[in-house]
Amino acid sequence: MTPFLLLFVALATASPMKRQATSGLDTDGDGLISKDEVTAAMTLHQALVALDRDGDGFIYLAQIIELWGIGDKFYELNTDGDDHLTFDEIENGMTLSDFYDQFDFNGDGTLDVAEAYQVNYIYDVIQNPAINNPLDSNGDGQLSRLEITSHITYDEVLAALDADGDQQLSETEANVLFGSVTAQWMDDQDNNDDGFVDFDEAHSHRMNLRRIFQRLDLDDNNYLDDGEGAGFYAVWTTHLVNTGGGGGTDPITG
Repeated sequence: MTPFLLLFVALATASPMKRQATSGLDTDGDGLISKDEVTAAMTLHQALVALDRDGDGFIYLAQIIELWGIGDKFYELNTDGDDHLTFDEIENGMTLSDFYDQFDFNGDGTLDVAEAYQVNYIYDVIQNPAINNPLDSNGDGQLSRLEITSHITYDEVLAALDADGDQQLSETEANVLFGSVTAQWMDDQDNNDDGFVDFDEAHSHRMNLRRIFQRLDLDDNNYLDDGEGAGFYAVWTTHLVNTGGGGGTDPITG
């Protein structure tokens, strides 16, 4: 069996919690992702290509916020003042080491389970090209409500976001999907004000995928575009890895 197939089988058969906590990046098995482990596994350019899910060669503000919680880096790197970052702008303005540091929210020099979510996602995309990502079923570069609700359920979204498997979402975990609207979603759903949204709370106030779509559709054009859907791409890929997916019939196109 080829090394790639061995890796894919390992990802497909591992338990979801263990796989999310470590992934193939955690070469020493300590449950943390070090900078050395990341630099040995990818280049900055490979990471950017993995993040560019619509293939247009651009990274948008919404994607930066979903990566790091704030948009400061977008404005710092955006040398021409338009609505997106080119790969050149990013690679001229930061190194892979700088990229890693943006995920190290507590500044301890390593990435724990929640901090490593996006880096693990990037690694999975780089290492597993066989993982099919059919969310954008018609290939138009944007996500519709039907494309999302036909592929994944709300419970599956919650499970994919729950990086440590404790049946509740921290703000860091929720940020992967919600980006700039994370704080508002947490405030709305955290009924006991403990700083976490457990799965029961996540279903309160009639919250569902359609309502989430509305929150992420910042320009109200009924599509997630210009980076608005980046969180759903990350969640979908994690769901495929967790469940051993990666192919099969597309529920929209057949």
